[in-house]
Amino acid sequence: MNPTRTTFCLRLAVSLAGVCAIHLPALATETGVDNIGTGTDGFFMLPLEVDSLPDNMVAFNIYYNHYKATKFNISSLGGKVPNVEIESTAVIPRLDYLSPVRIFGGRLAGYIAQPWLKQEISVFGLQDTREGMGDTTIAPIILWDMGKNLTLGAAVEITVPTGEYSTDRLANTSNNFYTYKPLFSFTWLPTERTEVSMKTTYSFNEKNKDTDYKSGQIFHFDYSASYKITDNVMLGLNGYYLKQTTDDKQFGRTVQFNGEDVNDGVRGQVFAIGPALHLTFLKYASAEIRWAKEFDVENRPEGEMLWAKISIPYAF
Repeated sequence: MNPTRTTFCLRLAVSLAGVCAIHLPALATETGVDNIGTGTDGFFMLPLEVDSLPDNMVAFNIYYNHYKATKFNISSLGGKVPNVEIESTAVIPRLDYLSPVRIFGGRLAGYIAQPWLKQEISVFGLQDTREGMGDTTIAPIILWDMGKNLTLGAAVEITVPTGEYSTDRLANTSNNFYTYKPLFSFTWLPTERTEVSMKTTYSFNEKNKDTDYKSGQIFHFDYSASYKITDNVMLGLNGYYLKQTTDDKQFGRTVQFNGEDVNDGVRGQVFAIGPALHLTFLKYASAEIRWAKEFDVENRPEGEMLWAKISIPYAF
């Protein structure tokens, strides 16, 4: 899914450089923009005992996300962009479907997520707010039942730029490019009271046709480790890690500053960790809330992330 954290584009900052006496990479334009939705998944990323579930099953999920950053790190300049405030709020309905069809020994499933976003951006005394539909994410996924304590999953997520985008705006609800993400995930119960889950993705981004800017490829994972303190309550740690592996490019070449390639290719990086709480109710339904603080940030906003989720499964 894609709760677009921000489409804060430093292109505007470049255009203001003469006024603000600040010189940014010409074009570290779309630094910090991705279609990943870091931290989206936490507890029980996959259902357990998949082979024992009904032939046709759906899960209705509602996610809430809030992100706030007051720093934007530009590693190639050795510092942070001052006077920046980024705030993003998202409500994301997601529908999961588990089918009876079997492929490669696993069960075929799929999901679709459609965020509603509010973006608030402040930079160099300028402000912009935008609210509306974000980019849609769809994915087929295969789930393998490896016993009552382990499920594996493999998918390809596709993010489609269905939100609103304008090169003249600081705030947008779309990143304005397609992303294709091979994905591998697992949920494992090493003991009766402990749970470990991880989702790993690798993103291939298409070019933003309005800016001729192509963000680099990205390795990322979400993680969760939790302990059951009662039959219905679990406490844990959650977070995410992201590392950009190839350079950002514009006009077919590595992003440049003063006619020379930016030495780090504007490659983003972030690690986040924080506490999490999971509740089970109505036998199969669940709710969770998770918070994470970002560290070791390069070429991205640096802030705090809050996720909440309610999931209600239904068999028909």
